[in-house]
Amino acid sequence: MYKQGELEYISVENSCSSAKIALQGAHIFDFTLKEKGSVLFLSEASAFRKGKAIRGGVPICWPWFGANESDSALPNHGFARTSLWEHQSTQTLSDSETKVTLTLHSSPKTLALWPYAFCLTLDIYVGKVLRLELTSQNLDTKPFTFTSALHTYLAIDNILETQVDSLEAKQYFDKTQNTFVMQEGTIDFSKEVDRIYKNVPNDVLVKDAKVHHTIQTEGTKTIVVWNPGEVLTSRMPDLSDHTQMLCVESANVLDDAVTLAKGESHTLKQTIMTEFRDVSISQ
Repeated sequence: MYKQGELEYISVENSCSSAKIALQGAHIFDFTLKEKGSVLFLSEASAFRKGKAIRGGVPICWPWFGANESDSALPNHGFARTSLWEHQSTQTLSDSETKVTLTLHSSPKTLALWPYAFCLTLDIYVGKVLRLELTSQNLDTKPFTFTSALHTYLAIDNILETQVDSLEAKQYFDKTQNTFVMQEGTIDFSKEVDRIYKNVPNDVLVKDAKVHHTIQTEGTKTIVVWNPGEVLTSRMPDLSDHTQMLCVESANVLDDAVTLAKGESHTLKQTIMTEFRDVSISQ
């Protein structure tokens, strides 16, 4: 076990890639393809402090996404991303792939925030691609409904030159305007973008001149696209530069919120395949 700031993390490495996973939040904050570059963005100003989410990598939003609809005083994006998870195992699947499994169970602390018994399991596959599988299981005697997201920060070269394919003619909820809009043309990243796209294909391509990321999703048809833009970034002490990041998040929100009966489970999957087309992106 290693430590950065106040947080302990697991380090894994194989012939293809390496990764760092904080126990707080089961938060993978580094995934690097060997001799190529970093796939995930990590803010240089991010605080590695207990109780505070890491700015970058893949935070886990659960059991609600964004502000809690019933009580805005509750933690934004839920409690999973700042809870201490248990490391269950690290398995060598092959010379080029490693699997790390972490779990989070309901506790008196979580029950005070959300009154349901549950088990969360995150399986992280580190190899030629990065694959995440988040399984939510209802251990309560009554049904519950949750929203969630794998809040992935992708490393890019320049947000102003970045395009996102597969979202053309898709309806989205614009969180900056609090209204539904139909996508026309390419996304303009010259200002804040905070959108929840509905009925998205399984594959979404994020590309600029130097890197192409293909994001595959299972367990939802909803994708969140977020970049804070210059104005909001200036008010975020843990983010000094928004130009080399884009969040593309597989999310169970809006129509894809999940209701589980007693004993039922649901798995949200995200696979990131990255091709570096020029020089490596350094973090």
